[in-house]
Amino acid sequence: MDSTIKRPYFKNIAIAALLMVCMSVEAGTQDVERGNEALMRQHLGREADRAGLVSREGNIDRTETIEAGGSRGMEDQLYSTRRDGSYSPATDKRLMALFEKRKLRAAKGDIVAQLNLGLMYFKGEGTSQNNSEAARWLQRPAEQGYAEAQYALAELYSSGVGITRSYEEAAVWYRKAAEQGFGAAQYKIGIMYAEGYGVRYNAIEAEKWLAKAAEGGDAKMQFNLAERYANGQGVRFNPREAEKWYRTAAMQGDPEMQFFVGRLYRNQGDLVVQNREEAMVWFNKAAEKGHAASKASLGVMYLNGEGIPIDMIQAYKWLSLAATSDKDMGGSQKTLQIAEDKTFLEEVRGTSREYLKIAEERMSEEQVKEAKKLAEEWQRKYK
Repeated sequence: MDSTIKRPYFKNIAIAALLMVCMSVEAGTQDVERGNEALMRQHLGREADRAGLVSREGNIDRTETIEAGGSRGMEDQLYSTRRDGSYSPATDKRLMALFEKRKLRAAKGDIVAQLNLGLMYFKGEGTSQNNSEAARWLQRPAEQGYAEAQYALAELYSSGVGITRSYEEAAVWYRKAAEQGFGAAQYKIGIMYAEGYGVRYNAIEAEKWLAKAAEGGDAKMQFNLAERYANGQGVRFNPREAEKWYRTAAMQGDPEMQFFVGRLYRNQGDLVVQNREEAMVWFNKAAEKGHAASKASLGVMYLNGEGIPIDMIQAYKWLSLAATSDKDMGGSQKTLQIAEDKTFLEEVRGTSREYLKIAEERMSEEQVKEAKKLAEEWQRKYK
C-alpha cells in the first residue's frame, strides 16, 4: 500500500450501508478529490513517499554493489534489517561510515556515489536529512539518466522543502523517470496531468501514465485508476475499465478491495451489472482474511435470500462470525488510528448481533446448533 493513497479506502461507509441492498457506491480514496495545493502536496510531496522510493523500486545501492563486484555490505543491510523504536538511520555508526565513504567518492566525480550520496541526504541515512544537499548531488546523476535520481529530484521539487517548490520542474523529472519505466514516477506524472499541476491538464496523457503505473502491479495504483475511471476524474468516464481495474486490484488479495468489489456486484449501480453470485465470491475471499463487514454482508444475503435461496443456517453462521470478529477490516485498514478501527469494528459487531437475533427467531434449536457447529469449523480453518 504505497503511501500515495489515503487509507482506509472505505472509512466513510456507513454501517447500515454495508449490510443493506440499496447501498450507494462511494468514492473512497483521496485521489478522486479535485485538487488544491494542499492536496497536491499530499499526492506528490509527502515525507512518507521517501521511504517508498526504496520499497517500490528496490535498494539503489545495487548499482554501487555491482561496480564493486560483490554482495551488499553490512552497512547497506543494516537499514533494512534493524528497525526498533530507538533506531535512527541518521546516527547509525555504520551508515555514517558509509556516508563518509560515498562523500569522498562523490567529490572525486564518481557518478554512482553521487547518486547514492544524494539519496542518503534525501532519506536521512548516515546524516541529517538535507533536501538542498540531496538536490545538489542528485542533479548530475539525474541529467545522466538515472531514473532513481530523476524521481528523487522530482519529489524534492514537488515538496518544496529545502528547495524552491516548482511543480513544472517536478513534472519534467517525473516524466523522464516515467519514460524509463519507473512505476512511482509514472503514477505521479499521471496525477499531474489529471489535475493540471506543473503541466497542462491532459486526460489522454493522464490515462496513459496512470495505466502504465497500474500495469506494474501495484494494487493501490490499480485501485486509484479504477476510481478515476468510475468518476471521470481527470480521465474519461469508463465503467468497463473501472470494473477491470477494481477487479485487478482486488485479485491481489487486499480484503478491503475484495469487499469493495463485492459491494459493487451486490448493488444495482452504474458501473457493473448486478451479480449477487459474484458478490458472494468476493465477500468470501475477504471473509477468509477476517474481514468483519464481509462476513456480515454474507450473513444478510443468506438471511434475505439475495440472489440465492434463503438459508438461515448459513445466515446465522456468518452473522455470528461477524458479531464475534476480533479482527479489524483487514489489509490496509491496519493503518487506521486504533480508536477509529475499534469503533468501526464495534459497529459492525453490533449490527451483526441485531441481524443475528432476527435469524435466531426464525430457526429451530437444531438449526442453531448446526449453524454454531459450522461457525466453529470455519474459525478453526481460517484462524
